[in-house]
Amino acid sequence: MPEVPCSLIYLAYGSKELHAEALYSLLSYYKVAHKAAQVLIYTDSPAAFRQVLGARNGVVYPAVSFAQWQNWRGSSNKVYLLKIGVLGHAAQHYPGNLLFVDTDTIWQADPEPLFRQVQQGKYVMHVSEDRLAAGNLLSRKVYRHLKGHVFPVGTQRYFVDERTILYNSGVIGMTFVAAERLPEVVDLADQLYATYNKHIMEQLAFSLWFGADRAVVEAAPYVVHYWNLKAARPLLARVFRQHAGQSLEEFYDRVTDLNIKELHETEMRYRSLPSWRRTLLKIVGRGWQMPGAVATEQAKF
Repeated sequence: MPEVPCSLIYLAYGSKELHAEALYSLLSYYKVAHKAAQVLIYTDSPAAFRQVLGARNGVVYPAVSFAQWQNWRGSSNKVYLLKIGVLGHAAQHYPGNLLFVDTDTIWQADPEPLFRQVQQGKYVMHVSEDRLAAGNLLSRKVYRHLKGHVFPVGTQRYFVDERTILYNSGVIGMTFVAAERLPEVVDLADQLYATYNKHIMEQLAFSLWFGADRAVVEAAPYVVHYWNLKAARPLLARVFRQHAGQSLEEFYDRVTDLNIKELHETEMRYRSLPSWRRTLLKIVGRGWQMPGAVATEQAKF
């Protein structure tokens, strides 16, 4: 681990399902970390985590007022911008190398090398989602709506062209010094939302802002980001409730038995099929769905 303090940051605000996701991700981190970093859990319910984690050393719950949560949503009033506010707050109060990670993640390897690259001044995001102009249907729509527009932020002018790469923002890493400029990302995101109101504008703002300085380091080899499996959230929340105050190991094993990583991969393969084939599979009743025992468990809710 670098000599500079390192913080792993989670945002679990407003939903018990997000609490459950964050807990599972955190436990997966402890499984792979040789020397754990400080963990900052930004949440409106620290008690929910303490009930399960207890008074664990190295886990901090920064105090944030309701007014501050609202302010972080920017002039576009988007929940997606909360992570920018959280990163900025962490930079001010817990200076060092910062690595923000979404709750719907599973650590596969110790991210210590990522922290080292952050210390070298590099930026981290989860994974490239290809050039915006050549990506999925939504990415291509965003490209068509934004090309030709210029977005001024301070002395910098941002624009979208055929070379623009969209990175997934499930992981964001930077030094606390670089985080001083995060208001620029909020400004850029607000302009993007005002031009074309789609949820991916926050990650596009980071992609443009980071890309203007240097190449982005991808965190994908270290962590799985199962953003496509919202259907798994009720199951995680149920396990979270059942094991609050009980064995963390049992909670971890029970959630691991859901095979979320494998479900994520199979659903992503289904998404990658041509649209005509997905439509045909749905017509014949073979569209992707939560399989077997997982679907049975979900039906109990």
